[in-house]
Amino acid sequence: MKWIKRIGLLFVAIVLVAILAIVAFALTFDPNDYKPQIAAQVEKETGRSIQFNGDLSVTIFPWLGATTEDVVLANAEGFEPESMIEVKRLEAQAALLPLLRGEFEIGTLLLEDAQIHLTRLEDGRNNWDDLLERSAESAEASGGEPERVEPQDGGGPSLVLTVGGVDIRNATLHWRDEQADQQLTIDGLDLTTGELADGTPTDIELVSGFRLAMPDMPVLNGSVDLTTQAQLWLDRQDMLFEDLELNLVASHNDGAEAGLPERIEAMLQVDKADVRAGKSQARLDGVVLDLNGKGVGPLTYLESRLETVLEADWAAGRYQLPRLSLSADLKGLPEVDDTVSVSANAVVDADLAAGTASISDLVFASDPVRGSGQIDVSGLNTGELVSSGPIEIAAFDPRELADRLGMTVPEMRSDEALRQFAMTGQIDVTPSRAMINDLRVTLDDQELTGRAGIDNLETGRLLARLQGGDFDANPYLAPKTEGDKDASESSGSGNGGSAQSKAATKNAEIDLPVETLRGLNLDARLQLESLRYEDYRLSSPVVHLTAAGGQLQLAELTANAFDGAINASGALDVRGEVPSYAGKGRVQGVSLQPLLIAVMDEDRLLGKGDISFDVTTQGKRVDQLKSGLDGNADFSLRDGKIKGFDIGYLLRRAQARLEGKTEPEPEELSTDFTAITGTAAIRNGVVRNDDLAGSSPLLRVAGKGEVDLPREQIDYGLTVTVVNTATGQGGKDLERLKQVPVPIRIKGAFSDPSISLDLESLAREAAKGEVKTRVEEEIDKRLDEKGGDAVKELLKGFGL
Repeated sequence: MKWIKRIGLLFVAIVLVAILAIVAFALTFDPNDYKPQIAAQVEKETGRSIQFNGDLSVTIFPWLGATTEDVVLANAEGFEPESMIEVKRLEAQAALLPLLRGEFEIGTLLLEDAQIHLTRLEDGRNNWDDLLERSAESAEASGGEPERVEPQDGGGPSLVLTVGGVDIRNATLHWRDEQADQQLTIDGLDLTTGELADGTPTDIELVSGFRLAMPDMPVLNGSVDLTTQAQLWLDRQDMLFEDLELNLVASHNDGAEAGLPERIEAMLQVDKADVRAGKSQARLDGVVLDLNGKGVGPLTYLESRLETVLEADWAAGRYQLPRLSLSADLKGLPEVDDTVSVSANAVVDADLAAGTASISDLVFASDPVRGSGQIDVSGLNTGELVSSGPIEIAAFDPRELADRLGMTVPEMRSDEALRQFAMTGQIDVTPSRAMINDLRVTLDDQELTGRAGIDNLETGRLLARLQGGDFDANPYLAPKTEGDKDASESSGSGNGGSAQSKAATKNAEIDLPVETLRGLNLDARLQLESLRYEDYRLSSPVVHLTAAGGQLQLAELTANAFDGAINASGALDVRGEVPSYAGKGRVQGVSLQPLLIAVMDEDRLLGKGDISFDVTTQGKRVDQLKSGLDGNADFSLRDGKIKGFDIGYLLRRAQARLEGKTEPEPEELSTDFTAITGTAAIRNGVVRNDDLAGSSPLLRVAGKGEVDLPREQIDYGLTVTVVNTATGQGGKDLERLKQVPVPIRIKGAFSDPSISLDLESLAREAAKGEVKTRVEEEIDKRLDEKGGDAVKELLKGFGL
């Protein structure tokens, strides 16, 4: 048995020698001597140089580990700065004894104060492309299979890998994208994990700040906080994340003019995220995204929530959201004081490989508005998005909507007006337009059809082409006041409105929304079968309005109305400090009294007429518009009367005065006419007419003079001649004035002009007429007819 004892002593001696050898090696080994070889090996594998500027230390038992400081990995050629990664401290350890059991147990990997620079150049190259290329080449050389550590004889267990955790402290990531001209800095990055073992749940926590700079935008500063519990199966390449929470806060200090939200808070929760990387599939359950913002566009505050489930197959490019719910509270909408709540639900299915997506079962609401739709999208793979599908807004009460928005609906003549609105149509969205075709709008049982939307997304031009049947505007007009009722009941008074009303509006400022009009880009046309307004009915009315760059054009205004036809156009220019206006048009065969009542609240003129005009003006107030009025007009009136002015009575009264009599005033003052024609030149608000010509069975009238619109004064002269006393208005009483020119002067304020005759001239002309008559009678008696005619012609030469 001595040999057994000797063998045992020999084994102990060998172990002791081995231990002494290991201790001696550990005491005499300096890993810094091998840094050049390690750097050369790294450069061989990566193509990048690496520097170990600090000491490299190694531990053997119980952990086989290495620690180094100040490590620098060079950047790719052509990129700045010179280093891609800088690490102040790097520590990695592996347990020695578990290796004897076929287990590779790594302790916590520690990375402190790392600086990582990632860059994409304008030509699209990244500073990590070369590393990926080398990795691909290595995989190709190995047949595309990952390296595995298996027992040589195939009879033992595979090597088991366990990582005690990852601890990244105060890392900084710099991202520079020269293509998009963006810079992102993630600083103060702290990442800690629990034990990373195959199939074992582990906690992950990430905290970081960031700084994002973009061209023409303020710098965004914020923070990110992530926590979750994760499980990884390396052999299956599966990952399971549970109770994932991500919080992000971003803000800037450049004020509302920056164009970005003043502050954004995003909170993402995912109950379960099952990622099958090997199959390129994932499913996310219980996804909840809360997004709150301050100063978001026109909103002072936004609070929103998105809830969904996501199913993804990114290898096939298929993504599904079988349940999508969105809700939001909006505060600060223009002209809205209260908070507006909106919600939407839908099913989303996207096929990125085909470039298509569908949004089905779409339902959206903002009390009392309810809508639904179906949208199909194509061009996702080309960037040329096209969307189409039906959309419907169910009937709702606009007055209820106004109440919810804190808005006041103007008082209308009918309590039933603006009580129901509904809409249907087909969405048509392309890279160049966003329209609703086959549009059908119902307003209180009155219907419009056509299309509307933005037909040019580049310029933002609004386009509308609408048509409808019989439309009654009266229910939507402001209620009539007592004064309005009295005026309508006493139509024919000729006062043209109260003096107080005119005085109130004379210097009234015209409150144009100038900034809105300058930004308006519009092309809208409306055509109806008929339009009812007050007591008037317009047949086949057409209104075509365009606007661009502060210039508004009434391109077309046509209608059959007032027993005639109306055709007009106009313009409004608000580009300058003072708005300017232009109008041009012609009315033919219209009934004058209803037209003037509708346009000017003036009822003194009756009959038929043709009128054309071409005028311009400018100003901010009504009186300025009058003072700036320039242009010309012509008119041809027929078969009517002028109320409040009786030429026949003036002549009869004048004749009575010549005879020493008194002419009683008639019950109604009016002048009949068969035709009145003339032209007018308008300069600085003064209307000048020099060619008035009027006729009736009794009279012939010529006139000229001025009407001063700014001062509301008239100075006009008429010359009236009685041509037929057998017919006409009071003709039999004017036999003495037959063929006698009668001068009439109209002068004074519009509201109460004075109308006078030049009696001295009238007496001279009347006397001249009587002398002429007596001479002619005497000649007729004494001369034969032929000789009498010759003498008459001679007397005419003397003015008799």
